[in-house]
Amino acid sequence: MVRLAFAALGAGLLAVLVAADGRASLHHPEDQTGVVGVDDAGAPEPFPFDEFRRRRVITRNASNADWPLEQIDPKTKEKVIDPNTGKPYLSDRGVLDARIKKALAKPEKARTPEEKAALAVDYLRFSRPDDAEGALKGQRSDFLANVTLAHIAATQGQWARAYEFLDIANEEAANKRKPLTAVHGMSGAKLAWQLKMNRGPLLKLVKLRMAEAREEAALKAKKPPEKRPVEDELPDRIFDVNFVNDAGQYEPGKLAAAEKAKFPGGDFTEALATVQQLVLWFPNDVRLYWLLGELYAARGDVERGDLQAAKAIMDECVESGRFSNRKALMQHRDVVTKLANVEPVEEPPAALPFSWRTVRIYFGVIGAIVLYALGRKIWKATRGGK
Repeated sequence: MVRLAFAALGAGLLAVLVAADGRASLHHPEDQTGVVGVDDAGAPEPFPFDEFRRRRVITRNASNADWPLEQIDPKTKEKVIDPNTGKPYLSDRGVLDARIKKALAKPEKARTPEEKAALAVDYLRFSRPDDAEGALKGQRSDFLANVTLAHIAATQGQWARAYEFLDIANEEAANKRKPLTAVHGMSGAKLAWQLKMNRGPLLKLVKLRMAEAREEAALKAKKPPEKRPVEDELPDRIFDVNFVNDAGQYEPGKLAAAEKAKFPGGDFTEALATVQQLVLWFPNDVRLYWLLGELYAARGDVERGDLQAAKAIMDECVESGRFSNRKALMQHRDVVTKLANVEPVEEPPAALPFSWRTVRIYFGVIGAIVLYALGRKIWKATRGGK
């Protein structure tokens, strides 16, 4: 049975999982941690779960205001020193801090639009959305500025503003008179995949959250004020898929064919890549992370460790994500946990093929051994009698 290497990440995860509002991770010329790749044909390639989880931890470390700027040895609690420089190694957040300081060393008027956008992305990942928006002051007319502003607004829960900026960004990207050919060095198939994400899944997420925000505002305006029951909350319906089998029941690894057909390409590959990208953009968003867990459970590939991945995600959503009051999550987690903890039945070794020829050979060999032993005994007796 495939066992995923989760244990090594456990200590780090416990340190960084202090659930907060989402922090987006966008395109950056020096940092591709939060970018899901594509193959030569332009098809997205989801990360193996342990690699995806490592990248998500990096983005969460960088956004955690309590995370040290220098690496700390978890055993000694001392700074980890670079033997070549004699200085402490920088942590994930420290690297980001150093990059921000380097960017600020350049006068604001001397920064290019690309440099301003990169600084905004770093500020956003550093959990300073107001400074991120300030870095784009006066930048409202191009794709890069508007898609970054969309993420900033989404991070602040301002979904209507996020929709406006994203809509402008998508219009700029589709402008045939000024075709968008590269963004921060990203071009070709990789850029096409990111633009597809913006037009499709990201836009749908923003619309879903915007509708929920309006519903909550309407409930709050009632007298007496009301609230949307969070215990009935479900993952974001990015794909409009119900995670049930042909009988309409929740069963990991047995997704109904009609439901599977709703995924892009009618399979799990692009769906996993899509949600991985959304989670890397918003690494602290619990509902998106829960959706990723449901995808792994639905695929249920034992060789890939899907059930262990689903269990790890759902455990995290319940514990550090504080989603223990979501009824569907708790029910699905129980089912996944039982299946993930079951060791596969060992197959008995294959029986040797039976044939009369094999029997004749076997007894022939035994007979030869017996005759040889009897001959030696007679020979010894004969020599002893002389």
